Amino acid sequence: MMKKHWIVIPVFAFCLLSFSLNAGPSVAAEPYVIGYIADITGMARANYAPETEGTRLYIDSLNAKGGINGHPVKLIIEDGKSDPAKSAAVAKKFIVEDKVLAIMGLGFSRAQPPVMEMAKKEGVPVIAGYTLIKDVHKTEPGDVGFATGYIMHPKFHPGGYAFAKAAAVLHPKGRMASSGYDTPGGRFWSQWAADWAKKMGLQVVYHEDIPPRTIDLSPWASKVAKIDPDIYTNAEGGEIFIPLAIALEKNGWTKDLLFPDFVTEADLAKGIKRLMGNGEWVLWMGRYASAYENIPEYDNIRKAMKEFGHQYPLSARHAQGWTMGRLIEQALKKAGWPCTREKLIAALETTDLDTKGLTGGPIRFTPTDHYGDTWWKAYRWDASKKALVPVMDWFMIDADKVAKK
Repeated sequence: MMKKHWIVIPVFAFCLLSFSLNAGPSVAAEPYVIGYIADITGMARANYAPETEGTRLYIDSLNAKGGINGHPVKLIIEDGKSDPAKSAAVAKKFIVEDKVLAIMGLGFSRAQPPVMEMAKKEGVPVIAGYTLIKDVHKTEPGDVGFATGYIMHPKFHPGGYAFAKAAAVLHPKGRMASSGYDTPGGRFWSQWAADWAKKMGLQVVYHEDIPPRTIDLSPWASKVAKIDPDIYTNAEGGEIFIPLAIALEKNGWTKDLLFPDFVTEADLAKGIKRLMGNGEWVLWMGRYASAYENIPEYDNIRKAMKEFGHQYPLSARHAQGWTMGRLIEQALKKAGWPCTREKLIAALETTDLDTKGLTGGPIRFTPTDHYGDTWWKAYRWDASKKALVPVMDWFMIDADKVAKK
């Protein structure tokens, strides 16, 4: 039996688009109010909705235990759809009407500028999920941006570097093709992958980006098949992975195909099931461990799913959202009660979070670094296990050494 009260935002019919105050000894206490800009019905929903669910599950679990020093966390989740105007409107509501202490989540890179501009003006910390367009690995004390996933910036894109690193390790001096979403962040990603691949001794033989929601992937597949690279890296989501993998196979190309954790494990498995072959040419990579791994913290997420309900299959996206929930809990505890936005920023700047195996190392922020060192891991599909298995263990990216000066 779920011990919680739901106050549902009437515009939406999803359990994610609601906030909960769990029953317990602190229900009557004044809450910490946090806003979460999600993408539940937009083009990036396959990635951002499970991430949002992960945060919601952790906050539900936290409130069920009494919250933070007797104060529950009121998590208000609204759908920004990865749309700039909609996301800006949600941010304004959070800041002006709900008077949130922080904003979490965000969506596609194109939707972030108005939110970040408003947050900066009002001094509201933003704890970004999968992506953040601002390069916060070097910043001024008091900056409002904090990143827990990827940074999408022309001067620093760890995902692009990680792709190149994987390609260089798996295919030394090999031939690489590179694609990404034809969006600002996606173009940064694919360009970084191509540029670093060249520095690492690979030959980049093809580089062309793909517009989001492209249905016919045969033009890209036929070009790649003719060029015949050793590895083809792609910075897109599941709606591109599934038809692209099928099209590549039809064109006779089944060498290494690398996608990021923007493709959930469930979508990856769904796509592989539709292939004629065994799919063992499919690679997957990210900053958070795959849900196929035997990690005790994933069991805690599964337990929360059973107790508080869920809509999406367990994924690394849940792991990141869950970790974001733990991160805001740690910061709120440090900031104390009553909490202000200024106190919360100061607390976030001392973050040192053990992710309990969900990443390769801790998440650490300082007053001049709101990103920290990160660890990345690559997997390959194993047909016999019907699961992703590690093909490259965790490796660290030192932002100071990788970022452009």
